Amino acid sequence: MPGQGRRTAPLPKGWSRIRARILKRDGHICQWPVATGGICGEPANQVDHKVNAASGVDDHSAANLWALCKWHHDQKTGREASAVAHAHPPRVRPTEAHPGLLP
Repeated sequence: MPGQGRRTAPLPKGWSRIRARILKRDGHICQWPVATGGICGEPANQVDHKVNAASGVDDHSAANLWALCKWHHDQKTGREASAVAHAHPPRVRPTEAHPGLLP
């Protein structure tokens, strides 16, 4: 799908209908929370997951989807991509016997 971007998990079947339903539910208004306690309120043309699953399997339920303006969608996607790019695998060291316990 053009403009979809790169995803680790495919969108579900019927995504265009889900997307349209979420945009309608949110009144085509960006739902991003702002510091003043409200929402962005700009016109929304994107639908995204509030929380992406670390395993790459997204929760596509209506409760986890929201309408976003392009700016907030791009900001969220950029932060998520940066977090993945800068993630370091955990360092695993073999357990060593305490020096005082060596034979």
